[in-house]
Amino acid sequence: MTELYLPLKHTHLMMVAVSVLFFLVRGVSSLLNAGWLQQKWAKISPHVIDTLLLGTGVMLTFAVHQYPIVDHWLTAKMVLLVGYIIFGVKMMKARVMKRKLMFFALALVSVGLLISVARTHHPLGILNSLI
Repeated sequence: MTELYLPLKHTHLMMVAVSVLFFLVRGVSSLLNAGWLQQKWAKISPHVIDTLLLGTGVMLTFAVHQYPIVDHWLTAKMVLLVGYIIFGVKMMKARVMKRKLMFFALALVSVGLLISVARTHHPLGILNSLI
């Protein structure tokens, strides 16, 4: 499985970039009430992208033999991922602009911390350097 590490890592990182960029585009478009968000492809695409992202992440955990619960930084990533998903869904469903903005900001903070944890391999991510 180690020979698959680099292709998996690069695919995972590419899917992270695609997922976050598409979320940003959809989030801003949602704030602007863009009509294209109601099209079928716009509703299905995030699920396809995030399934590929999660799949490569799961394969990476097996490739490097690091697992949530055992490795605390991966546990933190999973908690932040759940937060990102919940805030993103709430943002897309919110009708009041202030709530939409709040959930959008919380989703972006969650994904920022998630990336920070992934880069540092520490459960606090970049926050660890502030302590």
